Parts: sequence; C-alpha cells; structure tokens
Amino acid sequence: MKSHTSASNGSARWLLLIVVVWLAGMPVAALLFGSVRTPDGGFSTVYLERVFLSGSYTRALISTLELGAYVGIAATVLGTMIAWIMSRMRLPGGQVLEIGIMAPIFISPFIGAVGWITLGQPNAGMLNAVLRSVGLPEINIISYGGAVFIMALFFVPYAYALLRHSMDRLNPELEEAAAISGAGTLATLRHIVFPLLWPSLLSAVIIIFILAAEMFSIPGLLLVPYGHEVLSYLIYAKTAHWPIDRSEASAIGLILLLVTIVGMLLYGRSVKLQERFITVGPKSPRLGEVEGFSAKRTIGFLIVSLFILLSCVLPVAAIAVRAMLPYFSGTFNLSDFTLSNIQMTFSDRLALVSLRNSLIVTAVSTVLLLTLAFLIALGRVRYKDRVSTLTWLVASIPIAVPGVLVGVGLIWLYIRTPLYATIYVIILVMLARFLPVLVRLFETGLLQLGKELDEAARVCGASETTITREIRLPLLAGTLRSAMTIGGTQVFNELTASALLYTSASSVLPVVIFNYMFDGDYSRATALALLQVAIIAAALASLALISLAWRRLRAPRLASSAIPVPQMS
Repeated sequence: MKSHTSASNGSARWLLLIVVVWLAGMPVAALLFGSVRTPDGGFSTVYLERVFLSGSYTRALISTLELGAYVGIAATVLGTMIAWIMSRMRLPGGQVLEIGIMAPIFISPFIGAVGWITLGQPNAGMLNAVLRSVGLPEINIISYGGAVFIMALFFVPYAYALLRHSMDRLNPELEEAAAISGAGTLATLRHIVFPLLWPSLLSAVIIIFILAAEMFSIPGLLLVPYGHEVLSYLIYAKTAHWPIDRSEASAIGLILLLVTIVGMLLYGRSVKLQERFITVGPKSPRLGEVEGFSAKRTIGFLIVSLFILLSCVLPVAAIAVRAMLPYFSGTFNLSDFTLSNIQMTFSDRLALVSLRNSLIVTAVSTVLLLTLAFLIALGRVRYKDRVSTLTWLVASIPIAVPGVLVGVGLIWLYIRTPLYATIYVIILVMLARFLPVLVRLFETGLLQLGKELDEAARVCGASETTITREIRLPLLAGTLRSAMTIGGTQVFNELTASALLYTSASSVLPVVIFNYMFDGDYSRATALALLQVAIIAAALASLALISLAWRRLRAPRLASSAIPVPQMS
C-alpha cells in the first residue's frame, strides 16, 4: 500500500513538472525560436544581426536603461523615507496609513497614469485648471519627468515592502547611542542607517528597475509619441501594429531579457549581502515610542499622507470626475455632470465583452495559480526530491522574463493552434507571469508549519489529500488569503502581456482602456477605469468580510476542541 502511494505521488510530481515546464519554460524557448524564424518558414540569424550588430536599437536600449534607473532611484528614495517614518515614528492611524501606502499595488500603475493624465495634461488637465484659477504655474504630466513621476509613485510600495522589513530588524540601540552622542537625524541616517541598509536599498533599486524596464503602457502614452523609444514598446509595436514583424520583436526581446537577467543576478547578489548586515536587537524598535505632539511626527504624517493623496486619492478622484463629464472645459459646473459615459459603457459591446473576459480570466487563473503554486511549494518544502526541486526552479524562470516577452513567446507557441486569439491563451499567460510570486508566498507559509503535524497524521493513516485538507490548508488560511488577493488583483490588472495576445473577442478590460487612452477617447477610458477600480475595491472588501466571517465561525469550533487543562488543587 505504501509503495503504491509513493508511486502515485511520484507520478503526480512528474506530471506537475511537465505542466510547469510547458507553462513557464516553453515561452522562453519559443522566444529564442522566433528570433531566428523567417517568414518563409526557414531559419536565419538576420534578425539577431540587425538587432545586436547594426546599432539600430542602441538608442532604445539607452532610453530603457535611463528610464529604469531614474524610476528605480526615485521610488527607492521615497520608499525609504516612508519606511523610516512608519518604522521609527508611531503615527496616528498607522494601520490605515499602511493600507494607503500599499494601495497603489492594487490600483496598478497604468490606472494611476490614466488618473494623472486626466489631472495634469496641458491646458485640459483638472489639476491644471485649479492651479490656473489660483494663479499658480501649470504642470505637464505628458513629459519625460511626468512618466518618471507616475511610474516611481506607483512602484514606491515595492521599495517600502522591501525596506520596512529591513528597518524593523535594525538594532535601535545603535541609533539611540548616536542620539545620546549628539548626532542629529540626518547624521544618524547617513552614518548608521544607510550603511546598514545599502544591500536592501540596492535590491529595491534593481527590482524596480526591472519592473520599469518591462512596462510599455506608460512610456507608450507619455514618451513614445514625443520621440523617447523604449525596448518594451518597440516589442509591443512589432507584434500589435502594422507592419507586424514577430521575428524582429523576438530578437529585440532578447536584449530586454539580457537586461533583466543581469538585473536579477545583481538582485540575488544584493540579497546575499543583506545577511552580512544584520544587527541583533529588540524586535520592536524603542525609538519614537513617545506619544504626543512633536514636529517630527507631524512632518512624517504629512509626508505619508501626501504620498497617499498623490498615489491614490487624486488619481481615483480624477477618474471618477472625468467619467461623469462628456468633456472637460476647464471649469467645474454641477450641470455638466452626467452618467452618460457610464451608461454608454454598459451599452458598449466591446466593453461588456472585455469585462466578461476579465472576470472569467481572473477567476480561472486565480484558482489554477493557487493550486499550482501550493503544489510546487509543497514539493519544495516537504518532499525536497530532485523532481520537486527542478519543478521549483523551472517555475522561477518567469521572474527574470518581462511580461511582454512571455506574450511574444506564447504567440509563437499557439499562433497555429485553436487556442490562439481566445481567452485560454490569456489564461496561460497569467499562469506563466504570476506563478513565481504565489509559489514564494506558499513556500514562506509552509516553512512556518512544523513537520510534526504531517508525521502524526500519517501515523494515524491519513493520506496526503486528507493532511492537506484537514491540516495544511486551515493553518495556511492567512497565506491563502494573501495569495488570492495578490494573484487576483495582478491578473485583473495585467496589461503588458495580454495586449499582445488579444482580439476583439478575447480582449480584457485593461487592454480596452489602453486602446481608448491611446486613441484619445478619455470619456470611455475613464469610465472603464472607474469600473475596474470599483470591481477591485468590491472584491477586496468582500474577501475581507468573508475572512472575518470565517474566523468567527471557526472560533467556537476551536474553543470546543481545546484540551482542558486540569487545575491544581
């Protein structure tokens, strides 16, 4: 019986490996294949020579590197400032501020860009109208600086998440000693905090650089029309705009792939360096624990509130206001507000099809992602055999592969199959893109569970399915909720890869919004963007309520199953 169970588990692991290789490994192989494929069905290195040797794409490469560096540095500086404020000062409403700081991840940079274009476009921006009315100079968000500002603003949560953990682990006694010695805040940061944090700072810059380098939506709206070409947009244009040249797009993609691989190698190196910069101290910093009014706490609260205002409140408010205006004339009159744009959205067949597709893709992709990520992490943490380790390694490949390249690879894989131009290929690209993130989440959660529970269940005759259902999943409820939140929102907001694979019948909501923005139809774009934000907010609120109700239902059961402790007489 035991040998039969082991054989079944071994077959399941091999099957999981095959599935993961097809999902995560084959798109990269197809990208390499496409870079040497010619239109007549032959093979040639002409595209590689044109891309790597002719110098035609040197300018785009430099622009991509510059944009990624500016965005990475700006987001890391702001994220470091906010992380230090939240870690070292007890601000009022800290939990609410934490939610506001991380909210841009769920809104998505592209939706934020829609809001900021509505606010800051020259002459017609809502914020510019307000500034003009009070005699202040206008801003021009449709510029290089505007693109860097928007991208950095919405990548700050990534830097914050990386640096907040590192700051919480720093020994506060070092900073207290510096304060006792008369050192000011800036001197303490310069001589103590930053030297200890520099590996984490470098990690944040690199990971945000990679995220910025693969994005084409914001550069496509704000930079490319004014002569600033980037590699990601060139790849998109070669596959979505006439004349289509997928082979050259694949060859250009190899440049971007090399950039991201170098970035991931540097990121891995910086993560290893962090282990040499750990200081042992109290778990909770004692700095800044004094309650009451102080100038530093007030300034810190204003900085964090300003960030939330710029990254969440203003863009979403601008989208909501613009969605209820047929056009913006530069003034705000209550008589101009109407629901015609929203009503038109629900009568627009393309919008309804994209909404239906987005909901289906999100639901199916999230379920499959949770299942695959849990099984991969389980094999990595519990079984630790060669097949499970290889599966985990293959599942990690998309970390270094930009989403636009995954899209190009899937084009080559499925262009001659019935799956091409359907929502099924959109689901496949979601699985390839976001599988590594969810695997890491489940891996972290499983590492916190002791093996004793599994071993005790096996002694009692429980199967792996029973152990998972009765022990692992209940204990991983928090991890499951986080994975569902992150996976679902990322899938629903995904634009980079799906923009290469859609048709009118398989389009999803972000792609339709991007096309409307690109065509200058701000009324439809903002109405759909408002719908997208509303759906995400409703989904997150529903998930929170369900989790709360589930905990309340389980509390009596856990209390009744507790073993009574005899009292000493």
